Amino acid sequence: MDLKNFINKENKLKNIYYIYAEDSYLLNEFKNKFIKKFIPKEIRDFNLNFLNPGENYLVKLKNAVHTPPMGSEKRFIISQLEANFSLNKSENIKLVDIIAGLDESSCLIFLSKKSLDKRKKIYKEINKRGVYYEFKKPKYRNLDKWLANKFKQYDKKVDSRTIKLLEKMFSNNLELLSSEIEKIVTRYPDKDKINYYDIKDIISREKFIEDEEIFNFLDLIGEKKTDQALLSLKEMLNKGVYPLYLMTMLTNQIELLMQVKYYSQFTNDHREIASKINKHPYPVKKALKRSRNFTQLELEKILEKTLTANHHFLSGYYPEQNTALEMIIIRSITL
Repeated sequence: MDLKNFINKENKLKNIYYIYAEDSYLLNEFKNKFIKKFIPKEIRDFNLNFLNPGENYLVKLKNAVHTPPMGSEKRFIISQLEANFSLNKSENIKLVDIIAGLDESSCLIFLSKKSLDKRKKIYKEINKRGVYYEFKKPKYRNLDKWLANKFKQYDKKVDSRTIKLLEKMFSNNLELLSSEIEKIVTRYPDKDKINYYDIKDIISREKFIEDEEIFNFLDLIGEKKTDQALLSLKEMLNKGVYPLYLMTMLTNQIELLMQVKYYSQFTNDHREIASKINKHPYPVKKALKRSRNFTQLELEKILEKTLTANHHFLSGYYPEQNTALEMIIIRSITL
């Protein structure tokens, strides 16, 4: 169930909601839709608390959930938890006790980037008093639909080529996608349909240059075109693309090639491979083609070189990073 349907179907308030999503956009969207549906504007000043982890967090949380509402049947407490949020054993026991002892007049909402272990007591206690739910970022056709609907909210139509470009550049990072779409529709307030050529010149220029050129650069490496790859490398470095960033991109690409190369033994369907390695089909399709230029052993050796070089870059072992990067590319292609 997607977020919108979840909110629409939720008619009877629970005492507690634990909402997990790895993307901040989804958590914020849930928060906004929940507040709009369940918390009238006139009661928010006195009956809506935002309480995030910090000093004496559990003490403040306990006090908040036991504070009676003012002029309302419910008091709402929203607490946002980052992925690195953690409690020790005794603190976890206290949190479970707080949840177990929730007043009926309180509604506690956790918005978390940290999922819960379904074997733990806290998960069982939450399910007893309320609901635990996980929202996943949309992928593949669902992401296509999400993007089209996002444009539709601004009364805009968009073609499939534009959608694919946005996915290629920002994957399914909903926060970035939402920001870029807002930028696009602001640029074309009177245009009903947005196409590829409309967005190419206004979308984050730096990222567009980097991504397009880096993908082309990686294609040249995959095709073992040494001279052209080095020329592409020099052009990017002259434009100020950071060598360590390029090295990281190269390492990620080699890892992808290795994964795709392995699964290509069993299937040549790029969508099936994408599903197995949890990647978008577009880069997997390109990687499937590139992987034919290498053996698995060659990819392992290149990865070993790039990981070693990455460590040397970070440690300052290479005083001249541009030259070092050129040498690594030559060795990778001529392996």
